Amino acid sequence: MNTVEASYELQTYETSGLDLRIHWNIEQRTRTDQITGDTYTYWYANEALCNIYDNRSQIIEKIIATEYDTGAEIATINNQERKPEEYQAYQDFRVLAKELADGWVNRKKLDERI
Repeated sequence: MNTVEASYELQTYETSGLDLRIHWNIEQRTRTDQITGDTYTYWYANEALCNIYDNRSQIIEKIIATEYDTGAEIATINNQERKPEEYQAYQDFRVLAKELADGWVNRKKLDERI
């Protein structure tokens, strides 16, 4: 699982040059410094690194790869009858990956029209 922490509120889609960082499960968290006792607020999220020119399929693949390597993905699919909860979690994650990819693709289409 790829995660990221930041001192600013993470957005779902962030670009820098050709890099596209896609975030989900974005949470605001706090932590206490063990030495000073000061409390800090930060943002935490899952993250997939893509290219701004990646197509929908490439984005979906990169998001899924943050949770499942190829072997784990195949095993989850092959074991769906023996481990239905794991298979359902995988399917739910695929739906999320598709929604995130569609969000970026649709946003790009909007930007092209403006």
